[in-house]
Amino acid sequence: MASFTVNLGINDLQRTLGAFKSYDAKTQERLRATVQSSTSAIMLGAKRRARVRSGGLVKNISMTYDGTRNIGTVRAKSPHAHLMEYGARAAKVRPDRKKALHSSALTGSGFAASANIPARKAYPFMRPAFEDEKPNLVRSAAAVVKP
Repeated sequence: MASFTVNLGINDLQRTLGAFKSYDAKTQERLRATVQSSTSAIMLGAKRRARVRSGGLVKNISMTYDGTRNIGTVRAKSPHAHLMEYGARAAKVRPDRKKALHSSALTGSGFAASANIPARKAYPFMRPAFEDEKPNLVRSAAAVVKP
């Protein structure tokens, strides 16, 4: 499963959300709604940006929201999601215990002593979705907290 952590890097927002318990019930509820809607927007943005070959990557992007801690999480549960997000460098594969690799896709004959896997370009979908939603989240949270 691919997962990565995004540090907001916004000190004011982190302080605002960190002091969540100190606000009155009405403000807490509005902050919950703000974080939940932003998390949903990030998930939809990631689904919109993800490359579609078979649709498995898009189907496995999901969102969870914890209302008690006011934390939203967007995850890509496909095993290749991190490769799409970050890309991968070139690699040379050799067999561990056998003398040859078996795959007709590699050479056409069915066996090979090694295989060269080319570098794969990154197609980020999670980070751009977050970066697009970040100003809206900051603006909404500031509007909720202002007296």
